[in-house]
Amino acid sequence: MATIQKREGRKGPSYRVMVRMKGFPDQVRSFKRLTDAKQWASDTESGIRKGEFKNVIRTAASKTLQDVIDRFRKEVFIHRAESTKRAEGSFVAYWEKSLGSYALAYITADMISDKLAELAAAGDGRRKATDEDEGTSTTKAPKAPPKPKSRKTMKHYRDTLAVLFKYAIQWGWTASSPLEGVNRITKIRNERIRYLSDAERKRLLEACKASDNEHLYPVVVFALSTGARKNEILGLTLADLDLDRDTAVLRDTKNGDTRAVPVVHHLRDVLEAQIDKVKDTYKELGSPPGPRWLFPRRDGKAPIDIRAAWENARDAAEIADFRFHDLRHSTASYLAMNGASLVEIAEILGHRTLQMVRRYAHLSESHVKGVVKELNEKLF
Repeated sequence: MATIQKREGRKGPSYRVMVRMKGFPDQVRSFKRLTDAKQWASDTESGIRKGEFKNVIRTAASKTLQDVIDRFRKEVFIHRAESTKRAEGSFVAYWEKSLGSYALAYITADMISDKLAELAAAGDGRRKATDEDEGTSTTKAPKAPPKPKSRKTMKHYRDTLAVLFKYAIQWGWTASSPLEGVNRITKIRNERIRYLSDAERKRLLEACKASDNEHLYPVVVFALSTGARKNEILGLTLADLDLDRDTAVLRDTKNGDTRAVPVVHHLRDVLEAQIDKVKDTYKELGSPPGPRWLFPRRDGKAPIDIRAAWENARDAAEIADFRFHDLRHSTASYLAMNGASLVEIAEILGHRTLQMVRRYAHLSESHVKGVVKELNEKLF
């Protein structure tokens, strides 16, 4: 319904109109004449009501995107792997804030495209300010503009909303998805292969040993030895290690599968010392209830956060353009260069298909040449 408020100003009276209807954002506008205000209110209400017939499912006019998100979280999101929840949750939260109050019938392709354009223009808010950005004198230089969001990130935002509408259709809440009118974001090249040289690896390990964080070195050795992700490693408990069988069981994996990785050579020696140290820690704490983490924080109730320690060690080792996840790329690259097949690399890294490991194929070129040479020698 519409409400009209009369306001007295220096230039005379004005009329502020607010049109409120369930499932549709408030519409507000001001007019100099009361007749214009009434006409606009009537036209606006009529236009909104006509919008109810844009979708053949009547529920679409009463169910909001927030309703979809609430049910999605209860029935779908809850079953995602923890690592997936952390990423997908931020994308869902954005659409909840931006379009959550809108009825499904009123969310259009143009509206979504505008929101995506705003996101792209806002840039990457995670970019850290550098000394160059902030200036070195008392008068600070203007901060550099945010780094643009990558196409991959924008694809995640769009595809997350598409998933929400997919479930809305499945639940019978709407008949179609407005994402059909929003251009797909394709041709994403996500083939970053940054791995440590021998010299870089040596410097990094030395810096990790020198770190104030006693857990950093074992974590990095684990990552380089097995190719496991950071969250998979930090999610390990003492019960997940079986040194009699030289294995560690990773449970909090990205694809939700549980897999075992070998614990051998130097990693085994490091973990034996780590286990003894952690057992002493929990003994001093009086064995608090809950899991006993392999890399616990000081109170033993949760895994430690190594982000700051990692960044400090990486910077101390003077290694540029390198993320913790690149340790995983390093492991895969070393495996390829030492003759491991793509199938073996995929199994070690926990990939269900070979698509993600094909980026390392060129690194095993010498091994492939050797195989072909051996075949030719036998044939001819």
